Amino acid sequence: MMAHADQTLAEVLRDIARDQHYDDPHIDIDPINSGGANYTSKLYLATITSQGKDKIDVFAKVGSINEQIRAQMNADCLFRTEHIIYTKLIKIWDSLQEKYQVPDEHRFVFPKYFGGNLKKGRETVVLENLITAGYRSYDRFKSVDWDYASKSVESLAKYHALSIILEKEDPEEYRKFSDQFKFEMVDDDETQREMWAKVVEDAVALIDEELREKVVKFLQRDVRQMYIDFKTPRGLPVLVHGDYRPSNLLYRRQNNELEVLPIDYQTVHTGCPASDLIYFVVTATDEEFRREHYQRLVDHYHQTLGHALRLYKLDVEQIYPRTKFDDDLKELMSSALMLGMMVLPVVLVDAECAPRMETATGIDSFLIKPTQFFAERLAGIVRDLVRWDVI
Repeated sequence: MMAHADQTLAEVLRDIARDQHYDDPHIDIDPINSGGANYTSKLYLATITSQGKDKIDVFAKVGSINEQIRAQMNADCLFRTEHIIYTKLIKIWDSLQEKYQVPDEHRFVFPKYFGGNLKKGRETVVLENLITAGYRSYDRFKSVDWDYASKSVESLAKYHALSIILEKEDPEEYRKFSDQFKFEMVDDDETQREMWAKVVEDAVALIDEELREKVVKFLQRDVRQMYIDFKTPRGLPVLVHGDYRPSNLLYRRQNNELEVLPIDYQTVHTGCPASDLIYFVVTATDEEFRREHYQRLVDHYHQTLGHALRLYKLDVEQIYPRTKFDDDLKELMSSALMLGMMVLPVVLVDAECAPRMETATGIDSFLIKPTQFFAERLAGIVRDLVRWDVI
């Protein structure tokens, strides 16, 4: 499978070299390991050089999933979504930022897209290599600090504002994308039901005895339906990121300012803005951070959304009032426990224990043995949800 991916990428890079008018190009390809941060693709760094031309440094990913998992993950949808974002939507969003003359420091920035392939089994995306521009990944095993968290939610608010201005400028175009990106849950089957039950059982066993009864009672609800509800639009539908966690939020310091750049748009879907914020809180923060900064972070998101919308001549209180935002947060916060159980084991998995797509036989390969670190983070979520009167 690796050789197949190498060949696919080489073909795409040759096409990019031709499009960039790089004659007789020299192409170097180096596979890299995500260390447990990516599960759908083989990852690469590559360079394209040609006499008299500047070197092109790129990051690439090539789809690498067997047929069974592809169906169970609805991977065709993931790859198609990312292709549409990079080839169509970003151009529209960037043109709107141009039209309203949004200052550079307040723009939402996307990675530069060089090219790709949407052929089934060969899905490829080639982007600028952001590492050479000074970006790096946050340590997914550490809770974020205020500086990184605040910049991450600023980027999130700017990103959500793009859906809002597109809907105002061209409702028909926005509706088309909104329909295309409607969240679809793959059909339930026995394997998936068993997997959901096993994940919940393993997580509940880690929870302190004095809190376990509350959790068990809360989880008498249908956890799968809870997940669907979390993904469903409510109030103000926007194209949410869907996987807004530190592994997908690169950062760098530029002129003594921290910058955060979101990546990976496979999971974009029509949903509720508050869901992205809750997902970030669950996957990026620990109990100590939330005790000190949670309310401040929530305030910062809505204030930044208001500022972003003012740049488009829009009023946040007319579009997404604070009262509605707070209602959405409260309504969706009950999903934080479900996210902690379902998503955190994958986010916090040790690299050597991460599922390997080339050997995985089904979605149940993602059943990851809980670690002590995961147990501590989950316990913190439970205690916070009790403190906030959610469970």
